[in-house]
Amino acid sequence: MPVSPTQVVLAATLALALSFVWYYEGRGRWRTRLEDRFVYGVPWGTLVTVTIVVAFYLLAQAGARQWDDPLTFPYITWSYLYPTGILTSGIAHSGPQHLVSNMAGTLAVAPIVEYAWSHYPPRRGRTGGGQDSDGLLTRPLFRAVVVFPLALLSVAFVTAVFSLGPGLGFSGAVFALFGFALITHPLSTVVAVVVSSALGTLYSALSEPVVREAVEVGPPAPPGWAGIAFQAHLFGFLLGVLLAIALLHYRGRRPSTERVFLAMIVVGMAQSLWLVAWSGGEDVYVLYRGAGVTFVLLLTMLVTIAVTGSERPLLNRRPLAALPRAPSRRQLAVVWLGLLVLLASLSIAGAVVADEFVGVAIAATLVLGGLLAIPAVPPLVPDRWFAGPVSRRQAAIVCLAVLTLLVALPSIPISLTTVGDDAVPGDGGVEIEDYTVTYEQDAASGQVPVIDLGEEDVLAGEQTGVIVVSDERELWTVGVREEVLEFEGSDTVVVGGLGWHETVHAERSGWIVAGNDTAYAVDLTHDGETTRSFTSEPVRADVRVDGRTVDVVPADDGFQVRLIEDGESAGEAPIPEPDESTTIDGVQFATEDDDGTVRVVAEADGTRIPVAEQEEYS
Repeated sequence: MPVSPTQVVLAATLALALSFVWYYEGRGRWRTRLEDRFVYGVPWGTLVTVTIVVAFYLLAQAGARQWDDPLTFPYITWSYLYPTGILTSGIAHSGPQHLVSNMAGTLAVAPIVEYAWSHYPPRRGRTGGGQDSDGLLTRPLFRAVVVFPLALLSVAFVTAVFSLGPGLGFSGAVFALFGFALITHPLSTVVAVVVSSALGTLYSALSEPVVREAVEVGPPAPPGWAGIAFQAHLFGFLLGVLLAIALLHYRGRRPSTERVFLAMIVVGMAQSLWLVAWSGGEDVYVLYRGAGVTFVLLLTMLVTIAVTGSERPLLNRRPLAALPRAPSRRQLAVVWLGLLVLLASLSIAGAVVADEFVGVAIAATLVLGGLLAIPAVPPLVPDRWFAGPVSRRQAAIVCLAVLTLLVALPSIPISLTTVGDDAVPGDGGVEIEDYTVTYEQDAASGQVPVIDLGEEDVLAGEQTGVIVVSDERELWTVGVREEVLEFEGSDTVVVGGLGWHETVHAERSGWIVAGNDTAYAVDLTHDGETTRSFTSEPVRADVRVDGRTVDVVPADDGFQVRLIEDGESAGEAPIPEPDESTTIDGVQFATEDDDGTVRVVAEADGTRIPVAEQEEYS
């Protein structure tokens, strides 16, 4: 792609602006501050990590050859039984926007985390430079180019392991970076949120300096927020917060309460930490915005206490000392947990008796019960674990740790799935190595839970579209939705593995039958060979010609019109080409092209009746 003059001017202006800030704000001051923590003042770990992720997109995902349509299927966390997806999903991305968004966030926030952690290991209890020993982990260059990237990639792996369903992308690690940076450098993190957005805008301006678009209507699609992995984002964020608390404790540092509180609210709102969404069925998606914002506010208070809270004991030994026989806080915690266990048992027993959604009811009961049990955890922790009574700050840390586990654990039964024995719907599939690509309407999902969830429809449901199946990868998914093909007429699916990829082209053709549905067919083309993967049922036109009815019939090699008399076929013939006609038992069928609109017209006894109109696509 040639470089435009606008892109050259923009790049030069950006370099000039950065040089201006560097020069007039004091080159020495910037260099001194950066070199105090970074080798030669450069966040090498951030750059190495971004290079690894981008290189994976360009090479493993074939993004260098097909930038807008990378290979994704082999790198998604389809199941715990498919380890390749677990290992790679944290660094793979679905497309350019996905990649750029995560890398912009990484470039904005990871240097703050790297600065806080430092290439030069500080002594315990201080934040400046200085080494305790000559071990490998204390060597600045090793910490910069090995330890820090390895830590980020490890966090990406952990968030992929505990992703709720199929996951893809570095965003779990990005949110962990936000959580870590927010605790160690609150104000800088707020600035980084703005910088992240600015980097995305800068990339868009450099890649497309001039945009021309016409008003157009797209295919029906879920809202953008419905596809965001909010559970992985929250889990990554909490993980980052806990790691930052551990680092600050080791170094004996505590940030400002006001800064942590305000930064937590700003970052939580700006980065959509409040986003909680679910599918309500029947193509309805529910966004729990109010509940999500409430959760962020409560989480803000919990995090603030965990970071800067008081070291005073959480409660008196006898919080109800005024009573004749006052229970201790540990006894109250035991009573509260007992009540929760009783209520949970009754709830699960009711689901078992009803024999509906048993697995879902058990999971929901355990998660809700776990959240309600969090306040009872600190009083039950032995005081010797904390070298004294549990403080308010320690209690908040315990609650954060329990919350992190509760966010992660529901992903385990969801990810323990396999592909069933009869996973490939229909008989019009295209075989490519271990993949089968086919099209089917209302096909039952081939995903089978390893753990019996008590209800087939929990993970199943009927799917329509281009379906991609791989037994080896425990993969069963819709590669192209029905609505996309219905609107655009064609699309592609990229399958493959490490070092190879193949493209399957899906194309839909159909006729909108008068007064009824559309009769359509889907062809799949791979390596120059075309397979008719799917044909819909014949569709009857809501018209009568010479006292008879007409069906439009999708066939293996085209479409036919069939004349029906007294419920029996009076003959059929292929739909003629435009400006041609055919006759069936005295009824003439002609195909007309009226300024791009192609329709089939039936004529008998001087009466002309439209039968069907060819589907048009965007």
